[in-house]
Amino acid sequence: MAAQDWLSPNPVTSDPISAPPPPTRGYDLRPLSVGEVLDRVFSLYRGHFWFFAGLSAASAGVNAGLGILRLVFLHFSSLTVASPSYALIIGGFTLLQAGLYLIAYSLTLAATTFAVNAFYLGQPTTLGVALTVARQIWVRCLGISIWQSWSAMWAFLVLLLLIPMALIPGLRGSAGSVLMAIFLFVGILACTVYGVIAYLRNSLALPAAVVENLRVRAAIRRSKQLATGRIGRIFLLLLLVYVLWMVATVIQLPFIFLAARAGAAQQFVMQGLILAINFVVTTVVGPIAAIGICLFYFDERVRREGFDIEVLLQSASLSSPPPVLIAPDITADPSDAPSPTTEQI
Repeated sequence: MAAQDWLSPNPVTSDPISAPPPPTRGYDLRPLSVGEVLDRVFSLYRGHFWFFAGLSAASAGVNAGLGILRLVFLHFSSLTVASPSYALIIGGFTLLQAGLYLIAYSLTLAATTFAVNAFYLGQPTTLGVALTVARQIWVRCLGISIWQSWSAMWAFLVLLLLIPMALIPGLRGSAGSVLMAIFLFVGILACTVYGVIAYLRNSLALPAAVVENLRVRAAIRRSKQLATGRIGRIFLLLLLVYVLWMVATVIQLPFIFLAARAGAAQQFVMQGLILAINFVVTTVVGPIAAIGICLFYFDERVRREGFDIEVLLQSASLSSPPPVLIAPDITADPSDAPSPTTEQI
């Protein structure tokens, strides 16, 4: 596949067996309300459920697989909770699990965004093509994911650095404790609001990087440009996804209580069931946010830049055949041409 064809949902391939299916009808591009965007999110998800669920299962499987390996190791090892090695092993497994999951998540998120772009515009693609494109840009998507997480969390780190102020002698006592409690409450509330707003402003960076082939910093700037004045719409989508996650958490609560009260062997089984439930929930719920963010990206481009007109002009130029030009016969002898008759003169 040529380097300039990586962004095309239907790149040129020499293998007729792996060739993408014929083009399908895409969605009409026009300014949409929040309800219409959400309706299209679930419509697109239902129409390609196994495609998106299969991509999401890859990253969810990495997370669940490493969690099961940690459970198996701790179950058959002789380490106790009070052992210093126990904390080191748990910390190492946690860092390894978080790093590998973030890499897998970036890869599947890039493939999902690329597939949404293709399906939404009525262009064919396959799972192999989406993963091929994702492998070429996953580092870029990883950088965007880290940037988004940092923009939402750095204020909390600053707040943690201010907590040692409680050790100042003048702030000790009941009055000092009350002031510190108020300070922490206001600080956590302010950091939460700021973190949510910062994340929403950067939320459109990944579709911009995939669709427009932008680097990390340029994609972040592009997201802030498109999301200005529209973060409330994106917040409703993420709130819906959060509610779905909370419902899934409620489903896991009975197993968590049973795991806390069970013995060693039963607790091992219960924790395995919790990981399995979390795998299913992540597989099913995960693509909703990625599809919704990509559709909000398209909607903002339609509203601000006339992206629908651009797509129509591009489709018209591709569908209209080039004019046929008949070249003159340069090998013919000019003297052989018939001379005009008296009537023609």
